[in-house]
Amino acid sequence: MSDVRLLYVSKLKDCANPMNELFNILTEALDFNNPNQIYGALYYGNNYFVQCLEGDKEKVEHLFYNKILRDIRHEQCEIMFFENINERLFSNWHMKYAIFHKDILSFFCEHHLDEFNPYLLNTGTIPNFIDLLAKQPDSYYSLKQNC
Repeated sequence: MSDVRLLYVSKLKDCANPMNELFNILTEALDFNNPNQIYGALYYGNNYFVQCLEGDKEKVEHLFYNKILRDIRHEQCEIMFFENINERLFSNWHMKYAIFHKDILSFFCEHHLDEFNPYLLNTGTIPNFIDLLAKQPDSYYSLKQNC
């Protein structure tokens, strides 16, 4: 069994209630990831998603190609980073929700001279962004209370 880390970005398709859709996506992720031993974090801001997934290569690829790419709530979905790993950064979360946070906004202003837009990530900034994402608190339950 070989573990991988996959980082993808996408845009949320226009909808009436984006926060409700975000909550539904997170709930579905937890339901799928837990029994499949997939771990990771999802960050949402400015109508963009950036998600880091970790786990068995076949299971992560199945999730991405057969579920995420086919999810009509995502647009312009693309893999930005893929690597084999020996150690997981997100092993405490089957799906952590990192709330829109000033540290991430500062990261984008410093490295990409723009507001949060994960399509601007590149090979030089992705590893640092993943580390920053791993350090963010989990805000799933605060989102759940607001939906």
